[in-house]
Amino acid sequence: MDKLCIFDLDGTLLDTLKDIFISLNYALVKNGLPTKTLEEVRTSIGNGMINLVKRVIGPNEDKFDSVLSDYRTHYDVHCNDHTKLFPGIKLLLKNLKIAKYKIVIVSNKNDEAVQELFKIYFDGIVDAAFGVKDGMKVKPSPDTVNYAMQQFNVDKSDSIFIGDSPVDEQTAINAGVEYRIVTWGYKSISELRDIKEGKIVSNPTELEKEIRKANPQGIDVNEILRHCDHTLLAVDAKLEDIYALCDDAIKYNTASVCIPPCYVKAAKEFVGDKMRVCTVIGFPNGYNTLRTKMYETKDAIKNGADEIDMVINVSFLKSRNFTAIRNEIRALRKICKDKVLKVIIETCLLDRAEKIKLCKYVTTLGADYIKTSTGFSKAGATKEDIILFKKFIGPEVKMKAAGGIRTIEDAWDYLNLGCDRLGTSSIVKIVKQREMNE
Repeated sequence: MDKLCIFDLDGTLLDTLKDIFISLNYALVKNGLPTKTLEEVRTSIGNGMINLVKRVIGPNEDKFDSVLSDYRTHYDVHCNDHTKLFPGIKLLLKNLKIAKYKIVIVSNKNDEAVQELFKIYFDGIVDAAFGVKDGMKVKPSPDTVNYAMQQFNVDKSDSIFIGDSPVDEQTAINAGVEYRIVTWGYKSISELRDIKEGKIVSNPTELEKEIRKANPQGIDVNEILRHCDHTLLAVDAKLEDIYALCDDAIKYNTASVCIPPCYVKAAKEFVGDKMRVCTVIGFPNGYNTLRTKMYETKDAIKNGADEIDMVINVSFLKSRNFTAIRNEIRALRKICKDKVLKVIIETCLLDRAEKIKLCKYVTTLGADYIKTSTGFSKAGATKEDIILFKKFIGPEVKMKAAGGIRTIEDAWDYLNLGCDRLGTSSIVKIVKQREMNE
């Protein structure tokens, strides 16, 4: 069953206040009425355009139709003059999309303005957007939220609504769906004081966690484990730690254990055919000579390694010595024969053009995997890099994300993006902790 995230627009995703303020004052001036300050407009927003206009004209009810018409006409043309996404929103929406959520926007604006803003800011990220149409009531009526659920055939129990005001809270209650209210919108903290405890969220990162907790996707932990290279590459790792790692890998059916070269022979003797043994070459900096990497690889395979994760020579790459880069991938591919070869390119040190070039080298030289990171440099895997890899690697090349994968949700996201392997020690630890808590 799909999971649906329903977002309010103004004050939740988009900061539209200045354009509303300008269009409203345009209509007021045109009708001979006093203008409003930005703060006065902010406090008047809520329950849709009609109620906004009623609040700002006060006792001048005879001007209502004219002000509403002028405001609507001006705003339809100028709805994007100063409007912008709130910080962190684009990444939030991308992450939810990666996690396979359906995402929809509902708004009290008329549908024409909503569709215009949708095309500019959300096309390709958000699945649909709905403004108020004929016969619909504005929030806190649940009409737009119910319409969204109907369009995606998603039950209330699989939906969550995100807004920025008490009106949005009441909308969610009226619709019978889970909800969260954000603090970065058009209502002050004091105006949100009556929001139900536990429903307020202060930033987009926290909101993503709340959505995934309150409206969780079905995650197959066993499937994640099958794709994990259960990893221990700490410089102070003891042999007993390696044996414990191997025991856990066998118990939880991971793809392999990834360990230092000095422990390969002992680990292979320990696991036999029960588990694949992976080790690292030129690790972690990659600036070993080619002869050294070749010897390391031969020695690792002789000792029983089933998989080789090599680090490219980033120094050569930065020196534009592309021939040397190709030569080391080619040489290690030849040595590995039927063993798996993964090429670690250390994405955090590379620009986009360098990443694309390495995608092509890994493809043409026959490596089995391209791998993001050692986990020992400035940063680890990013979802953006996996998306880039997917565009430029060949169909036979697989992807491994490593470094910084510390949650079940992150691991699931990387698999959803197309990774075949995950380099992490965290997932087994999380599963073991869950078992202890049960």
